[in-house]
Amino acid sequence: MAVQESLLDKISDTIRSGKIGQEVKRSARWFHDKVRGLKGELRNKFSSTNAAKFYRESEKINPLVFKKRVSLGDLFCYYYNPKYRQVLPYYDMFPMIMLIGVDKDTFLGINFHYLAPKFRAILLDRVTAKVGGGLINWKKISKIREIAPTVKRYRFDHIMKKVVPIEKNEQEIAIFLPTEKFKKAGKAQVWSDSKRKFG
Repeated sequence: MAVQESLLDKISDTIRSGKIGQEVKRSARWFHDKVRGLKGELRNKFSSTNAAKFYRESEKINPLVFKKRVSLGDLFCYYYNPKYRQVLPYYDMFPMIMLIGVDKDTFLGINFHYLAPKFRAILLDRVTAKVGGGLINWKKISKIREIAPTVKRYRFDHIMKKVVPIEKNEQEIAIFLPTEKFKKAGKAQVWSDSKRKFG
């Protein structure tokens, strides 16, 4: 319960802060109200979690199913072991990506974990506004300021376990979850580097 209150407190602080814009305040307030309104299992799932707990308690699909049935704009998370991890300055072992491109062996995604929570909210709002009800594509979203540090290419054959699909109506909550699992750097450094990239 303490973790749940801590997460809600963080969102409340974001709402009260005078240092952020109305767009972020709206997203943070929506998230705060949404989590408070959830009951039982869903509330537990979205209010006190980490990568291992979230993965354990989620419905999962086989990576082959994921590869064959992926839909652009959908959100997924999975355990991942990068092919070139030795040369990367850091990487996320549990990406949460919005799918924006697919080819035979790889896929491209917006990994929200590379941004601090308030910028995740801004990015999701702006992607949603650009795409509207249509299909997501790079041309529509490439000019969004916060997107640069989040776009990553992944290999299907380096997904380590089954994939967790995030339901459409849970996307706005899921992006706030503290499920990032960075290797070779802490999240504070990753978020600071990302912020420098989009200014």
